[in-house]
Amino acid sequence: MDIEVINNPIVETFDTPNIDNGPPQIMNIQYDLCLLKITVHFQNIYNPIYITFSGVIGFRVLDEGNLLEFWNPKTRKKGWIWMVQKGGWFDLESLREGFLAGITGGYDEYLILGENECVSVITNEKPTISASKH
Repeated sequence: MDIEVINNPIVETFDTPNIDNGPPQIMNIQYDLCLLKITVHFQNIYNPIYITFSGVIGFRVLDEGNLLEFWNPKTRKKGWIWMVQKGGWFDLESLREGFLAGITGGYDEYLILGENECVSVITNEKPTISASKH
């Protein structure tokens, strides 16, 4: 892996049907070793939206200002959940010899964009997105 790839990530928009209101506010993150559940709130949607991941090997939360390489106009895509194809946190961790998931492979990386915080998730399963039933 070349550091140039880390500085120029490649992402794809993850389909979020009927939820394209710009970046949400990340309100809550819960992890119980089986599921990672991220609660987000959109300004124009009354009820919260939940993004749930299983098969998680890691997640991190960073202020969007610490992910400037993703805001480059050549990198940036539409939507508020991206599948990171190259140059994300997984590739950065793969530079370390001790990162076994980088050797075994079979994982995907997702980036949830928030107004302030962003969440990177390394997992072997696609997320599910659901709305609150309030």
